[in-house]
Amino acid sequence: MAVKYVPKNVAFLTDWNGFELPKGILNKGVTGCGATSVAIEDEHKTIICSPRINLILNKHEQYVGTLAVYGKVTDNEIRNYLEQTDKPKILVTYDSLPKVARQIADKSEWRVVVDEYQYILIDSSFKSDCENDFMEVLKEFDYVTYLSATPIADKYMRQIDYFKDVPYTELQWANVERPNIHMIHTKRPIDSALEIVRNYKKGVYPSIGGVESKECVIFLNSVTNILNIIKQTCLTPDEVNIIVGSGDDNNDFIMKLGKGFERGRIPLEDEPHKMFTFCTSTAFAGCDFYSKCASTFVISDNKRVHTSIDIATELAQIVGRQRLAENSFRKTVTFIYNTNDGENDSAGFHAELEKKLKVSYKVADRKNHETDIDIRQAYIQETQTSQRINKYSDNYVRYIEQTDMFVVNHLAYLSDCFSFDVQKENFADCQIVVKQIEDNGMRINDMEERSYCEQLNCIIRKESFEDRMKRYCEYQHIKQTNPYFLGDSTMDKQYDDLWTYYSKLGADRIKALGYKETKLKNELRGYYLQNDIRLRFRSIFKVGDRMTTDDIKNRMTAVYVEYGIKKNGVASHLERDYGIRLKPTKITMPDGFRKSGYEFI
Repeated sequence: MAVKYVPKNVAFLTDWNGFELPKGILNKGVTGCGATSVAIEDEHKTIICSPRINLILNKHEQYVGTLAVYGKVTDNEIRNYLEQTDKPKILVTYDSLPKVARQIADKSEWRVVVDEYQYILIDSSFKSDCENDFMEVLKEFDYVTYLSATPIADKYMRQIDYFKDVPYTELQWANVERPNIHMIHTKRPIDSALEIVRNYKKGVYPSIGGVESKECVIFLNSVTNILNIIKQTCLTPDEVNIIVGSGDDNNDFIMKLGKGFERGRIPLEDEPHKMFTFCTSTAFAGCDFYSKCASTFVISDNKRVHTSIDIATELAQIVGRQRLAENSFRKTVTFIYNTNDGENDSAGFHAELEKKLKVSYKVADRKNHETDIDIRQAYIQETQTSQRINKYSDNYVRYIEQTDMFVVNHLAYLSDCFSFDVQKENFADCQIVVKQIEDNGMRINDMEERSYCEQLNCIIRKESFEDRMKRYCEYQHIKQTNPYFLGDSTMDKQYDDLWTYYSKLGADRIKALGYKETKLKNELRGYYLQNDIRLRFRSIFKVGDRMTTDDIKNRMTAVYVEYGIKKNGVASHLERDYGIRLKPTKITMPDGFRKSGYEFI
């Protein structure tokens, strides 16, 4: 392995005079360091391969003069571009590289950059044939650079024949700002996503240094969950940007949300951003976000394989997607996840995969030795159907038409192993999650951002009223007794009812009622009732007036009747319960008799 030390004054690779992308694997060390920009801006004819269409579009919009090849781009469009451009820079998806390669007769002057090359393995869970074809075409080019800040784990790299002898270069940075991961472990991560949206809609934003985060980007690997969150929180098209894969199914699903909803794109630096941006894994790798105040949330539901986030690859990719230095929240990511609670059977699962692999070799060998033409043709059709529909769920046998051979797709096997590691081994318990995040060079719940983390807890927690009320009383106690406490008003903004209970009833009375919402409501109702009666009595029994005891009792009883209270008036209760001071006196009646009474003083 070769190591290159980045000069201290270099923040982006484009600032490094004389630097060029090396041949082989380049571990960039950090995300967002400008490696693809080097490839686009240098003097070489270059093809930049990306695993995601969104990444192509994102870079294409930033660099005039590039050609983006994906989907229905024709051979004629590619040829015209090559003929009219002295220094061609072509952006392609992995799937589209063969189309471009066919139009280049002499490949000796060309360089190829494979951005986020770990997705060759990650995507093999559903399109390993395309990934194998992609690697075959790469062999036609002599100078290929494989980029990643999160390379495939060594135990997988050593098992992929294609990468065994590929040179490996690692960049060492002198000044690296370590990102901070705020970890929240919960049984239902999707519920946390709902709480985030609801609180942002209410104007409850986290803040750092007095700057509020009024936008958020939520990474969630499930289009269905994203759409359900939008429905349940009643988001409008003006509020939400939906960045998902470009398939027709996704477009149809989004249209069902109603008029105005559509698949979005990542805004460029000077374009406006919506309050909410939802992204599936289509936007994890390499795309640039330019919000000035967006917080980043990662939702990983490990109970469902397609919604779990791999700590070693995808989480590290998400960190650093926000590019603007003025964004105070760009280096902090809130990771909301669940674990398996010891349910995974790693040894048993890997034993099953090994058995499936051995059976695949036997099946491939049997099919290759079949001499009956009709039976062999049936094998071919059966294998091709299985590849297309079952995606190697039955076995790893693949038919290659060019060689007329049945082979074992080892990449599909490794992808299964990798997927299990993501869903099970990576999330076996909280300690494993913590270790993997720390091993990736990230800080966890850093004390410098403690206030921000406390605010996020308020925004994300889905807790009972009793727990919330108790936490609020503790918060107010610290706030009032510690002169150095730097609190925030997040809880006050989020739950205005808490302050009402606290200010009217006090912490001791709330505690005595067990923090129960029903009891507090009844107590508060009684408080307001007493207050209304107090005001009525003050208007009836005015300072300086004098009134007989019987008259006071009758008037008090009449007021009680108005409020539906079965209670007789007692003159002394005016002073005891309502703060109206009394002075005993004798009152002369019209007939000359004197009766006992009171003067209100």
